[in-house]
Amino acid sequence: MTSHASHAIAWPRTDSIGALVARVWLAIVPSVSAQATAQTSRVAVPVSLTGISAVVGIPVMNAARMAVEEANALGNGPPIELDAYDDRGDAAEAREIARRIVASQAQVVMGPGITVSAGTAGPVYNAAGLANIVPHAHGAPEAPTTFRIVFGPADMGEAMANHLFHVLGHRRVAIVFRDNPFGRPIAEGLRRAADRLGLDASLHGFTDPAAAADIATRIGTAQQSGPFAIALCMVEPDAKTVLVALRRTGTKATVIGASPLATDQFARYFQDEPEERRTPGFFVDGVYAVSPIMLDSGNAETLAFAERYRARHGDDPLWNAVQGYDATRLAIAALRATEGIANRDARRTAVVAYLRGIDSPARAVPSLTGPLWFEGVGSRPQAARIGRFRGGTIESAPVQLVPITVPTAAEIASGTLVETGPGRWSRRQQVVHAGALVNEIPRIDVVQSTFSADFYVWLRFVVAPNMATDPAEIDFPDMVRATFDPARPAARRQLDDGTTYQLWRVRGDFKNDFNLRRYPFDQQSLRIRMFNARAASDTVVYVRDRRGPVLGSDIDTEATLGGTVEAAAFRNLTQWQPLRAGEFRDNLVTQSALGDPGLVDAEKQRELSGFRVEIDLRRYSLATLAKTLLPMGIVTLIMLASLWFPHGLVKEKIAVSITAALSGAVMLNAVNAQLGPLGYTVAVEYAFYLFFALSLLCTVSVLPAEQLRVGGRTRGAGRVEVATRSAFLAVVAATGLAMTYAAMRW
Repeated sequence: MTSHASHAIAWPRTDSIGALVARVWLAIVPSVSAQATAQTSRVAVPVSLTGISAVVGIPVMNAARMAVEEANALGNGPPIELDAYDDRGDAAEAREIARRIVASQAQVVMGPGITVSAGTAGPVYNAAGLANIVPHAHGAPEAPTTFRIVFGPADMGEAMANHLFHVLGHRRVAIVFRDNPFGRPIAEGLRRAADRLGLDASLHGFTDPAAAADIATRIGTAQQSGPFAIALCMVEPDAKTVLVALRRTGTKATVIGASPLATDQFARYFQDEPEERRTPGFFVDGVYAVSPIMLDSGNAETLAFAERYRARHGDDPLWNAVQGYDATRLAIAALRATEGIANRDARRTAVVAYLRGIDSPARAVPSLTGPLWFEGVGSRPQAARIGRFRGGTIESAPVQLVPITVPTAAEIASGTLVETGPGRWSRRQQVVHAGALVNEIPRIDVVQSTFSADFYVWLRFVVAPNMATDPAEIDFPDMVRATFDPARPAARRQLDDGTTYQLWRVRGDFKNDFNLRRYPFDQQSLRIRMFNARAASDTVVYVRDRRGPVLGSDIDTEATLGGTVEAAAFRNLTQWQPLRAGEFRDNLVTQSALGDPGLVDAEKQRELSGFRVEIDLRRYSLATLAKTLLPMGIVTLIMLASLWFPHGLVKEKIAVSITAALSGAVMLNAVNAQLGPLGYTVAVEYAFYLFFALSLLCTVSVLPAEQLRVGGRTRGAGRVEVATRSAFLAVVAATGLAMTYAAMRW
């Protein structure tokens, strides 16, 4: 003890700097550790990564990871960390995972994803005061710390009733439901809404597949007069059983289903049925389904997310994944708002308080699925979208009901608004399916920044009563001149599904921005944009026609490049190679209310919906280079030859280099005349600048060589000439290599 004590006393004297550093380190380590703990932000994500529910859970987890990575990339605060848990879709496992999450350092939970897991895990989170944001479990039970960002089952039933009554005009509906915690609340919500609207509704519950098939057969074979609808309040396996029985009775009734049916994957449940093999889409075509979101008619931000998701994961996100992305972003916002709270439990309490504060439209936060706020005990009012199957795929139904916060008396009186609940109003939105077929791109004028196009464009939409805008009043904002009259389509007729089909043929010139910085190794995109200048996207939204109408025998629909462009469309463009073509939604978004005092915070964003055709072309670089640089190459060789002229031809050497410079200036002016007035340097101009530098080198190198020769230093003059030739050849070789690299990489 004594020896250690004496050593401890002597150590500061022999190594005083080290002792000071040690003392400072021991003093600051606890505070650094506490600060790191305070700034650690963790989101727990319990979803189904294995088992039958993994088909939904994996996309939700993918979306959650994207949200966290994008938030961290912004660098607005300490990194957000995501902890993944697999509940396998099992209620007991979800409860056990909830206990583990409560004991962890997570400050907020995004999940569970399915109703049965949310029902068992929610009470565990509530007892611990830990907020859990439920992304897509409609039946998640209400609790003080549970925040469900998807509409509830009763809201889903109400959305079915409103669409049947206000849009499809039905007055009778048979409600078929699985008598369980998922199907029963949907059926009850639909029945209550039916009573309010005056719909004649009958309830038909079942507890096993045999009973479901029997109910479907009885309803399908019953003699029905007038429009009649059947609502399916159940998940996919039960819906398959009911639909198979219904379709085999030959009933013409309209069928509308719950959100589990609102994906293309639902159609695959029938792939082994004989009718489906003979006629794809036999069972699902014409079936409507409720969904929180339909990608084809989503807003600009949703389309951008879908594009990022598709680029990373190779397929379109399910609506559940969109909900998961929104839920994770909300969790991140809550963590960002509570940074600096060191105590774990205190921060959990602060997160709950933050989410509780989002309690009105004025305090709503933006999300992919519209303004996000909570009412009651963590329940979100959310607009429902309606999809309809056609050709085995689901697309947005032709008419949607879009909720509005502040209706005007004029709109109510005009009938353009419908009352979807006590004191709640919605606007009819027309979903217009648009398509195009480019016949020819005969000319591209880079100087005038225009191109000529000959193409067909068609619209398919429902002519509904009390609609404020005609979707056929289309405008091409980039059109310079054309033969186009929206009031005089080339064809107009009613299709079997009740939609109106209109076709126009358009020929004209269109303005286009060309990026010529890489000329002649450039690629260009030609865009033909179409908008309805009179209507915002909450009234008319244009979506890509995924199936295309039958145009008629007089119109050739055989097309390449994704079915958007005729194979011979570029036959007159000898300088361009077509790469790809496609049809896309186009959106113009402004973050201003544009002087409208009736719009509240989250609604101030205005969006104009449109449609565009985009064609990517690549210039034939070798042909362009041959035409542009061949004369300059010949002059370059003449300059190179002049470097071997004998010293008696000094005047001729200088004359060749000066003439070459003047010739290069003429050729450069000719190139600029082909490109028009540009405010930047294009790639080919650098070749001319090097050419002028070589001309200057040939001129200037003559002077020192002749001075040395006059002074009798012939050997020195020879070295100057050799150095000039070497530099000339090196510049020419480097230019050739650079151009080859540019041609290959660009």
